[in-house]
Amino acid sequence: MGLLAGAQLASHLLQLTEGSERLLPEVFPRVAHIGRFNLTTEEARSILNAADTHLGAMSVPYSLALHEDYLKTCLDLLARGGCCTSAQAERAKGRLALQHRGIEAATGGAFQLDGLAQIDTLRLMRNCMIHDGGRASSALVSTVQSWTSTTESAWVKLARRTLRNLRVGDSVRFGHAELILSLAVTKALARQANVLLQGALPRPLWADLVLEDLRQTDPGFAGDGIQLLRKLRGMARFNYGPIKLAETDLTAAIARE
Repeated sequence: MGLLAGAQLASHLLQLTEGSERLLPEVFPRVAHIGRFNLTTEEARSILNAADTHLGAMSVPYSLALHEDYLKTCLDLLARGGCCTSAQAERAKGRLALQHRGIEAATGGAFQLDGLAQIDTLRLMRNCMIHDGGRASSALVSTVQSWTSTTESAWVKLARRTLRNLRVGDSVRFGHAELILSLAVTKALARQANVLLQGALPRPLWADLVLEDLRQTDPGFAGDGIQLLRKLRGMARFNYGPIKLAETDLTAAIARE
């Protein structure tokens, strides 16, 4: 979002040089790497004004990759907590298409269906861009055709357009709307995964995680047992509130360390 706003700011400021035939390196010689852009300011503005398409094509795969990494962490915790086997977790971790289902199987819970349909669509759009030159695949078209009315309305609410008319071979577009959609969908699904893990992981594991969290965030902590317990209580209350860990849970974690 910062890059997108920066591109628009730069385009706006370049209006001050409208009509100039001088090239960017001459106008802004102190800007790092400006020599790579041997363009007039008008040509530069046309590129900056199209930045949302390029940033969308880069940022949607980026946001999906971050979400995928988060889900892998969730699956590792579920295996560690005995909610599934390590082999089951590894199989589910293999692809984003399998990860949400793997978490559902391990926790006995369920993700919101419209969110799953939306992220499957974004995942297939990403695959089309990376593997098919930005052309719609049959898998993407089939997924869109299977949308429910609520899935479509939720998509249109953020993307401002539907994909219902997409056909195999059509151009797959990314832009500001798809960026916002990917951020919203991954945020919602990540929160749902968090809630599913809250009820599935055993309390001793949660207490161990609080202690591990403290060791990672404050590796230089050298307080005594009373100070350690006090700090753990604060961290458990602030970062792990929904688990409602008792002091006995935390003292047991210290003893296991």
